[in-house]
Amino acid sequence: MRDRAAKSLGAVLALLAGLIAYLLILDPHGEDAMHRAAPLLTRLAPVSFFSQTNTISFASRVQKASSSAAAVPSSPSSIQYTPPPSSSRQYSSTTSTATMASKLTFSEAVKHRRTIYQLTKQSTISDDRIKEIATQAIKDVPSSFNSQSARLVVLVKEKHDEFWGIVENILKAVVPSEQWEHTASRLKGFQNAYGTILFYEDPEPIKALQSKYAIYADKFPQWSEHTTAMHQYELWTALEAEGLGCNLQHYNPLPDQKAAEAFNIPLDWSLKAQLVFGTPAEGAREGLAARSEEPIEKRLFFHGF
Repeated sequence: MRDRAAKSLGAVLALLAGLIAYLLILDPHGEDAMHRAAPLLTRLAPVSFFSQTNTISFASRVQKASSSAAAVPSSPSSIQYTPPPSSSRQYSSTTSTATMASKLTFSEAVKHRRTIYQLTKQSTISDDRIKEIATQAIKDVPSSFNSQSARLVVLVKEKHDEFWGIVENILKAVVPSEQWEHTASRLKGFQNAYGTILFYEDPEPIKALQSKYAIYADKFPQWSEHTTAMHQYELWTALEAEGLGCNLQHYNPLPDQKAAEAFNIPLDWSLKAQLVFGTPAEGAREGLAARSEEPIEKRLFFHGF
């Protein structure tokens, strides 16, 4: 009977050893893992077994059994991402969460952000991640009087191509032939990218606020511009943090009506800007001209510090 009980206890302890080994993989600080597991151990085994000597002995056995944990990354951020071989598909995006290893902090992304024109039809992140970033922006970026007037239309792959095809067809009809080569070259750069975010402002919330707060009626259109600007900057910086390159364009209002028809967009929405994005081409960040900057002392002032 005692042998059977001993075997049962041994099985339980083997299971617990596996559990604690797993905890040690998640947190290589073995003592912390043991402290967290101690309440569970004392519930599942006789108190007499967990004398100080036995607990230390058991911990040492678990540490030895899980010695391989040192070779396992302690968090996803330490995993190094190796890009997959290029496929025959025109477009490609990664679905691996390991790309977060190279993600920049917000402050780093602000500093790192530049206008990148040489883009490719690849994305450093999955389409689902792009949707998450756009969703967070529309939910969390502030707007004056909480107007929530910003509207985003995110186009990738063939729909991205379709939009820039619309722009190209319209410009062909208005750009002088002697200037078309330069214009076509610029458009080709946008078409070579992975996606475009169209930034709109819906006038209805603005009109409602103008009626409700008549004293500020003349200010709301300007504040609407502030709202779209914040959405543009937040998304540009967020995509930069994910390793994508972007450039911001303003071809509106030329494509407004055709784009509205193609993508089922209300005609009264006002198109403000187009953020083109994709994986930067090789060397795209090299040789960028240094930003010309006015002295900070002329632009930043502190009082009361």
